[in-house]
Amino acid sequence: MLNIFKFKKKILKKIININKLKKKKNKKYFWVDIINPTEIEKLNIKKIFNQKIINNLKLINIESSARFFEDKNGLHIHSFFFEKNKEDYMKIHTVAFTLKNNKLYSLREKNLKIFNIYENRILNQKIICKNIYKLLLDIFEIKIEQLANEIEIISKDLETLTSIISIDKNNNEFNVSILILFKKEDITSKIRICLIDTKRALKFLIRKINFNDIQIKIIKEIITDIESLLSYNESLFQKINFLIQAAMGFLNIEQNNILKIFSIISVIFLPPTLISSIYGMNFKYIPELNWHYGYPITILMIFISGLIPYIYIKMKKLIWINDNKNINKNKFRKI
Repeated sequence: MLNIFKFKKKILKKIININKLKKKKNKKYFWVDIINPTEIEKLNIKKIFNQKIINNLKLINIESSARFFEDKNGLHIHSFFFEKNKEDYMKIHTVAFTLKNNKLYSLREKNLKIFNIYENRILNQKIICKNIYKLLLDIFEIKIEQLANEIEIISKDLETLTSIISIDKNNNEFNVSILILFKKEDITSKIRICLIDTKRALKFLIRKINFNDIQIKIIKEIITDIESLLSYNESLFQKINFLIQAAMGFLNIEQNNILKIFSIISVIFLPPTLISSIYGMNFKYIPELNWHYGYPITILMIFISGLIPYIYIKMKKLIWINDNKNINKNKFRKI
């Protein structure tokens, strides 16, 4: 898919009929936006603009030499852009920008929301400076705005998740909140990648291009915003990790309480089990077998042997609670 834009009366217009593109009017075309192109579209770009399209967008190497470079085909910037899917998971996509002969070429594998927002913003807006660098900086500005919005959403969601985790630990919302926290951790890490990548791209542009004073000011403002967002995003990342650890700690406490109950039950039923196992032996000569009241006495012994540990544990537990209450009172008095 090709989206080609040209200037007409200081407004960036989208060319609807791509078939009417002519090589002679090459200079009028300002921005060529390429989305998952076919082989025919690649040939048309090569024929009309004499521009070679990069085929591989899935770069594993994140070094500057691999993502930002200059060759005979122009100045290349491979930048990370984010997109959320239906399950609210964030996925990072690589967008390849090429700047050559006062034209901006953008290549991506799918239609991204950020580009749609930018197209809707500029189509009816007068642009005084017909400069591809200003166009690229505007795209980066919208990218930072979208990342800032995502960070604000995460911050608001964390307030709700904090109240859920700290108040009620025995409902379905608590279990769901843990899954949401893992999702938020993934999003914050990817936001950090996008912010750092944009900062590196802008610094690369400063080294390679002689910007005017206005554009340098815009770049410095974007870098300042990125640095502030990075610190805020880092604090949110630490808060998410803290909430995950706290949630895991609450779950461990609940599990320990369950194990404690089973331990108490096993201690209470251990003496009755011992008595019943003794009289359940299949020996012929057991003295108590001939007792007239042997059965009720054995049942009474089993009941008493289970009741004594229960009373003992309960008394110990009551003493421990009272001690804690006294300690807390003393602490409050000191404060």
